[in-house]
Amino acid sequence: MRTLRRILIVHPYGIGDLLFVTPVMRALRLIPTVETVDLLLGSRTREIVENNPHITDIFVVDKDRVHRQSWFENLRDYWELGRKLRARHYDLILDYSLRREHAFFGRFFLGIPRCAGFAYKRRATFHNIRYPLPEAFWKRHVVDFYCDLAEAAGIPVEDRFLEYYFPKPVSLIAAEVADKLKLLPERFLSIAPGGGDSWGKEASFKRWPVKYFAELIKKIQTERGIHGVAILGSRSERELCEELQAMIKPPSVVLAGETRLAQTAMVLKKSALFVGNDGGLVHLAHALHVPLIAFYGPVSPEVYGPYPPSPDAIAIFDRRLECRPCYYKFRYNRQCQTIACLKDLKPDQVINALLQLFPPVGHI
Repeated sequence: MRTLRRILIVHPYGIGDLLFVTPVMRALRLIPTVETVDLLLGSRTREIVENNPHITDIFVVDKDRVHRQSWFENLRDYWELGRKLRARHYDLILDYSLRREHAFFGRFFLGIPRCAGFAYKRRATFHNIRYPLPEAFWKRHVVDFYCDLAEAAGIPVEDRFLEYYFPKPVSLIAAEVADKLKLLPERFLSIAPGGGDSWGKEASFKRWPVKYFAELIKKIQTERGIHGVAILGSRSERELCEELQAMIKPPSVVLAGETRLAQTAMVLKKSALFVGNDGGLVHLAHALHVPLIAFYGPVSPEVYGPYPPSPDAIAIFDRRLECRPCYYKFRYNRQCQTIACLKDLKPDQVINALLQLFPPVGHI
């Protein structure tokens, strides 16, 4: 087998999914011959890995820019990107895109001899290292699938945990966040009532009802003595976050759309507990070792839950429903009228999970 020196990892998806690749990034740096580990990403995830010491360079394909520009401008940008990548003389592509084009261009235009990817619905046509994925990600966690693809390419991945690195100096990020949190007490909750933008207009299929978040916050404040709420989310979720703020007692602060990813990470790091829906912030909080409760509806926590499993990272889902999880082969039941898997999951059912994280106030 050719000696591994220069590797390109392709991953165009979201925050949580990119965090799932961090064990592979770390494992590559443990190989003595490896000199370069580069990333080819979408435009919205660079911040999650730009301070990762295992990464050499990051290349970005900005889809928003592609949609704004003319075909000629896009051709020019792709030509320039291809020129830069070809000059790196990669030995291997680890392609997590589940698409054909990266292996095609990698092998036939960039001259990369080995391209590893998932064999799902004939999407590995141009890959010469293929990991079978007959049911997509199913019955095992995505992290394990990602690591196993790397191992199929000859890269052992033993320590499988997620990592996030703050930019330096960390004190600067902490100071910025302290100013945003000045209205909150030292011990506060971080809440994400949205779940990110990855499901677009159908994000409601991932959301526990806002009124349930409000009820749970009240119970946590009363029974666990944790006051103050930092409400997190994307810019598109700001209205939802403000709706939650109007339902709860102060002090609280809405930070949706107002923080960079490093600042959001620092808010999570400082909080006593994170509560949110299935999404990237769940995995960021877990990578930062923040106690958390996360709600799962159509999606299986066995596949997309906090990883690795931990007593302080609790996935909440309705075990009574035979119809869930309905997310299978990257599709879910869009015709569902009730979303009972989340709407029937009442706050009282969640309180028992809190016993694992925080005893009631006055408990000895």
